Amino acid sequence: MSPALTLLPRVAYRGHEITGPRLRSLLALLAADVRVGASTSRLVNGLWPDEQPENPTKALQILVSRIRAQLGTDLIATTPTGYRLNLSEDQVDASAIVRHAANSARHARTGQHEATLAEAEAGLALWDGSLDDDGTSDPVSALRADRVSAHRSLVRARALAGTCARPVGPAA
Repeated sequence: MSPALTLLPRVAYRGHEITGPRLRSLLALLAADVRVGASTSRLVNGLWPDEQPENPTKALQILVSRIRAQLGTDLIATTPTGYRLNLSEDQVDASAIVRHAANSARHARTGQHEATLAEAEAGLALWDGSLDDDGTSDPVSALRADRVSAHRSLVRARALAGTCARPVGPAA
């Protein structure tokens, strides 16, 4: 099952490409912590790092309304302090890759090489680890850069598990 929200190879929700830079940035900021979301102040600072609009809270509300209109009213939930994605970690590739890396490492520590390899392969299927090298420092690029360590961990886990895993079958 592929994630509903992809942010690593491209920014899309259920196959619908998100092209607006601020909409992409808002989704990346919310995806940084799927369970908790982000406060209004964190979102405002992330969306307008250099110069904030005259009424930043209203501008944020407008962005959230635009995403809800384009992608569905249930995608973004309002919290007491801000907003969060109404998705599980498995439904967001940026969260799923971290989870696969953690599971892979846990299996490796217990010598479960096949399980390590399966988790590594599942995580690596989400993203090839490439970064946009256009020099921008937007939230999407920052999220991708933050996930590079999980990708590297999965590459190492796959290599180590692949050399340790024994083929299953009848003895010759």
